[in-house]
Amino acid sequence: MTRHWLTVLVVSTLTLSGCTPLSPEMQVIHDAAEAMGGVDDIEDAQTIVLQGSGREYRLGQNKDPDDELPYWESEDYVREIDLQNGRWRLTHRRTSAFLTGNPALQQEQILGLDGDVAYDVDGNGTARRAGEQVARERRAEYHHHPVSLVQLALAEGSVVGNLRQSGGQNVVDITSADGDTYTMHVDPGTKYPSKIVSVGYHSSLGDVTLTTEFDDYWETGGLGGFQSRLTLPRRIAARMDEFPTWDLRVTNDVDQQIDDLSTPEEARLAPPPEFQANVQVEEVADGVWLLAGQSHHSVLIEFADYTALFEAPQNEGRTLAVIEQARALQPDKPLQYLITSHHHFDHSAGVRAAVSEGLIVITHELNAAFLRNIVGRPHTVRPDALAQNPQELMLELVNGDVVYELSDGRRTLHLVRIVEDEHSDSILMGYLADERILIEADAFSPNSNAAPFATNLLKNVRNLNWRVDTIVPIHGTVVAFSALEAAVDAEANRSRR
Repeated sequence: MTRHWLTVLVVSTLTLSGCTPLSPEMQVIHDAAEAMGGVDDIEDAQTIVLQGSGREYRLGQNKDPDDELPYWESEDYVREIDLQNGRWRLTHRRTSAFLTGNPALQQEQILGLDGDVAYDVDGNGTARRAGEQVARERRAEYHHHPVSLVQLALAEGSVVGNLRQSGGQNVVDITSADGDTYTMHVDPGTKYPSKIVSVGYHSSLGDVTLTTEFDDYWETGGLGGFQSRLTLPRRIAARMDEFPTWDLRVTNDVDQQIDDLSTPEEARLAPPPEFQANVQVEEVADGVWLLAGQSHHSVLIEFADYTALFEAPQNEGRTLAVIEQARALQPDKPLQYLITSHHHFDHSAGVRAAVSEGLIVITHELNAAFLRNIVGRPHTVRPDALAQNPQELMLELVNGDVVYELSDGRRTLHLVRIVEDEHSDSILMGYLADERILIEADAFSPNSNAAPFATNLLKNVRNLNWRVDTIVPIHGTVVAFSALEAAVDAEANRSRR
C-alpha cells in the first residue's frame, strides 16, 4: 500500500510540474542547447559578436568555369548580432587576392539587416537601403548560426520535425511562424550543430542550397564577470550549392554591449530599390550601336537580313530592355544572335532572358557546359523569363583559337578567343574589319583605375594583324585605339616603379 501511494505521488508531482516528455525532434534541439551551454542560457542570450578573419569568395568570377573561385582576404571581420531584435551588422576590410582593374585594398564594407530591411553603408558613411531579395538573403544568414537557429526552434509558433539521420548526423527541420524552413544537422556524439541548410535563390543559379558548416567549438568568455559562457564554433564556412562564399576563423563574445544596429534613418525611410533599366543608344558607325546607360553595355550589329547583340550583362531586366531597344532600332530585321563574351555572372546574367526571346547564343566552346547548366537550372523560387516562357538553348561555338566569322555577305564580324588572358580563359572579342572597330569586355575598361589585361589585349590584336581605329568596350566609353596603347604604356611605367 505504501509503495502504491508513493507511485501516485511521484506521477502527480510530475504532472503538476508540467514535465511533458520532449518529442524526439525537440530532444535534439535541447541536447544541442545543453551542449552549447544550457537551454536557459541559449534562450536568454541577447547578443553575439564574431571577430576574426578569413576569405570572401567571388561567386561566378573564376578564370575558367571549372576553376576554383578567386577571393578577397577579409580582415578585421566583425559581425554583431542583436538576438532580441533580429538584427545584424557586418564590418570588415577586404583586399583583392586576384588581378583586377579595380583592386580592393583594405576596402571597408558595412552591411546590415534590421528585421525585413537590409542596408549598406558606403565609405562616406551614407546608408542606402538594399533590395528585397538582399533582405531575404540576409534574414537567412541571421538564422545560419547555431544560437539564433536554436532560439528559433525554441520560439513559440515554430515547428520542429522530420527527425532523420544523414551522413551520421541527426537532422531536423525548423520552420518559423512565418513559414521559413531551416535544416539543422547535429553531431550525435558532441551534440553540437555541425551544419545549417536552407533554400535560397540566385538570379543566375536559380534555386540554390545555402549551407553553413561549423567546427572547432570553444567556450566563450573569460574568467569572472557576469557574461554568459557558451561553447560556440570558431570556424564557419558557408557555400551556395557547391560554391564557397565565406571561410572564417572567429572568436565569439556573448551578451557583450553592442552598438544600436537599427537601420539608419535615411535607409529606413527609403523604399526598397527596384532595378530600372536605362538603355542609352549611341551610333558608333553605320549599323553599329552601343547600348549603354549603366555599368555594363551591349553592342547591336546590323547585318543584311538580321541583327546580332554582343553581350547580355547585369541581369534579366537590363537584357530584356536592351532586346526591346535593339528590335526598335531595326524593326524589319529579326534579332537573331546573342554573342556572350565569357561566363562571368555579371556578363552572362542575361543569357536566360535572351534564350527566352529565342536568340541563338554564340560563345567559346569552353563556356558551353556552363551555359547549358545555367539555362537548364530550375527557377521555381522566383520564376524568371525563361521559367515563364521555356525555350531550348541554341548554341553556336567558337572553337579553340580559330577565328569565327558571323557574316551574311554585307558585313562580317570576326570573333576569337583572347589568348592567355589572365581574367578569363574563355573570353571572346569581336572585330569589324571594314569599320576598324574592336568590341571587347573586361580586357580593357577605359574608366578603370588600372589596366592589368591591356598589354595582353594589345598583343592579341597585333598578332591577328587587325587594324583597329575604335574600341567599343562593354565597360566605359567608346575610345580611340590609341587609348589602349597609352594604357599599356602606363602599366609598363607603373611596373617599373
